[in-house]
Parts: sequence; C-alpha cells; structure tokens
Amino acid sequence: MQSMLGPERKVGMDMDALMLRSLQGYVLDTFGLASWQEICRRAELSVETFEPMLRYDPGTADRIAQVAAQVLGRPVEAVWEDVGTYLVTNPDREGVRRLLRFGGMSYADFLHSLEELPGRARLAMPDLDLPEVTLDEVGPDQFELRCQSHLAGTQRVLVGMLTAMADDYGALCLIEPVAADCTKISVLDSRHSKARAFALAMPER
Repeated sequence: MQSMLGPERKVGMDMDALMLRSLQGYVLDTFGLASWQEICRRAELSVETFEPMLRYDPGTADRIAQVAAQVLGRPVEAVWEDVGTYLVTNPDREGVRRLLRFGGMSYADFLHSLEELPGRARLAMPDLDLPEVTLDEVGPDQFELRCQSHLAGTQRVLVGMLTAMADDYGALCLIEPVAADCTKISVLDSRHSKARAFALAMPER
C-alpha cells in the first residue's frame, strides 16, 4: 500500500506532527481504534501512528483530517475544533491545560498571554516549532487573535481550545473565525460561571 507520507526526518516537532498526533489521540479516545484504522486505510497510510518528533510533508495534517471528516461524517472544521477542545479537557492532556492556565487569573489575562505561549512552550521543549500569534484588543472585551500557519486546521484547533478555556475560566464568550488567519473573541461575561480549580503547584498523585 503506497503511503501519502513523504520522507520523515528526526529534526524536532513541527505543526504537522503535533496536529497529526493530536488528531490521532482524539479519534482513538473518542471514536475508538476501528475508526482510526479506517481513516488510515482510506488515506492509504503505511503506518497507523504519528510520532511528534518526526517531520511530515507540509499539509499532511490537513489531508488526513479531510479523510477523518469523511469517516466520522462531520465537517472538517468541527473535527479540528473538537481536537482543540480535547487537548484542553482530556485528563490525559492536563499538561496542555496547565500551560494555558499559567497565562493569568482571568480569561482576558489568558488571551494577552497567548503571544508569549510559543516562547514559554519552547522553554520546556526547545525543539517545538509553534506558529507565532498576535492579539489585538479592538474594543472593550473585544479581541482579534491572529495566527499565521500553513495548516488550515490550526485556526479551528485554536477556536476549540479558546472555547474550552473560556469554560475553564467560567467566562461566557463569543468566539468566531472571521478570516483565514484571524479569530474574533468577545468576552460577554467574565464571571458567567464558577471557574475550574487551578493551582500553580502540580497536584500530588
């Protein structure tokens, strides 16, 4: 069976590898092994596991996501948004939530911290290659988040993560993509519900 994947090189983590690994985890945990194997079969992949420390051909994540959307019977945008939500809310991905919650005490603080996120992430994982993001406050509690990425799915993953983090902070927000590289965020009520508990120190197991 011919693989859609091009040559792979161990040169650090890039967005395709991260997105593919996240998509794999989401499908396996939510829909099960049979669904993931069907996606791999239809995509004519020679492997069923994506490694975060490998590099894949640019755009591979978007191509596999299109196949996943067909198998799951959902729009590809919804699949990617669910991946973003999964990364924040799944107990096995607590490290992602903690990295984001270090941004501040309020949802607005969190939004302002996103410009620093690629740098903070690289402190923990020097080989991590995240796209840069910029945040503009265009009005009271009105923000525009821009992210330049070669992957169309990146923005939708961000939408899912932003939505999940709004719930985490107890904020009521309207979050909508308005351009290929821009998401608009309106904070309607910063104290809509009780925020999830969060402590700077890692909980003891």
